[in-house]
Amino acid sequence: MKLLKLTAALSVLMLLALSAAAQEPGNIAAIELQTPKNGMLKQYEDGRKQKADWHKQQKDTQGLFVFQILTGEHTGTYMVARFGQHWADLDKPSVPDADDLVQYQKLIGSSVEGLVTSYWEDMPAWSNPSTDMNGKYTEVITLHVRYGHGDDFRSAIERAAEARKKMNSPSHASWHRLVNGGPGGTYVITFERANFAAMADDPAIKPLRDDLRAAFGEQEATSVIERLNSSIESTYSELMQFRPDLSYIPAK
Repeated sequence: MKLLKLTAALSVLMLLALSAAAQEPGNIAAIELQTPKNGMLKQYEDGRKQKADWHKQQKDTQGLFVFQILTGEHTGTYMVARFGQHWADLDKPSVPDADDLVQYQKLIGSSVEGLVTSYWEDMPAWSNPSTDMNGKYTEVITLHVRYGHGDDFRSAIERAAEARKKMNSPSHASWHRLVNGGPGGTYVITFERANFAAMADDPAIKPLRDDLRAAFGEQEATSVIERLNSSIESTYSELMQFRPDLSYIPAK
């Protein structure tokens, strides 16, 4: 359950990753949550920097993006992600898995206390990602859907996304679905934040119910909100910060 409190793939950094990809990008994100051992934070970060240099030397075509979790029960854990993957890419990585593992164990492994891996699918039909490449933080909301209510949840989110688009809402968010590595019915919605001030409510973004009402009428708005309320079992929020100094971004 701890894994599912955070993990996502993050639209602005994914755009950077995809710009460096030679092939048509996929919609799978491979995620690792790495928790440094107590008192070994410096060793962990130094190891990550050395590993980023190693990927550069190998001319790795696939980016490796590192984020530091700032709030919630995973505070102090790092998220290491590869974005824009096809499932087949995992069978033939740019750098062989065996070589990558040797470097991980050599440079990072001894400083890591816990490691959890998961795979996520991007949901572009639901998303309206920001094109602003200056986001310093990413707000992450994890949603757990009640068993047997998946259809209600998906239909409501699709309708909500349609309303936001129809009303030209300035709201920007990206959706992702857990496909392996934890309980089913787990989704993440991410928001890019330029700074802490951007966490405040934006008066230009209307409440979802208002956009639904304007787009489809009161009856449909009520139906969508009721389906959301009945299908979502719980939510959990976290904040994380991109660490470019620990990441590997391939040259364009």
